[in-house]
Amino acid sequence: MRYFTLAEAEALLPEIEKIYEAVSELAARAEAKGAAISKLEASGGDASQLAIERSQFQFLANSVHERLQDIVDLGAVPKGLAPALVDFPSRLGGREVYLCWKLGEKRIAFYHGVEEGFSGRQPLPRK
Repeated sequence: MRYFTLAEAEALLPEIEKIYEAVSELAARAEAKGAAISKLEASGGDASQLAIERSQFQFLANSVHERLQDIVDLGAVPKGLAPALVDFPSRLGGREVYLCWKLGEKRIAFYHGVEEGFSGRQPLPRK
């Protein structure tokens, strides 16, 4: 497992923001496709059209997964879509922690232990 310094993690934020921008667009399209599928199912719509819609939905879902894998490939851990969260494995005071970032934050200012989640975020100590 790769451990990030604060500077290394923050250097990846612009790239991760672009990834989440694409994920957000794909997720919105998947949500709309899911609504169309539900509507077709409720109305007893054409089976072939329903199969096409389901296939397109699966393609969008796979695309979201692939884009999130891009974050994993960078060494970070995507933790959510709404809100978009990313953890960066790090060391702080001799223990393993995650530097914790939420989309919209300009810098990484929080961390949490490896057993804790977003609700356990604490401010990074000032140097």
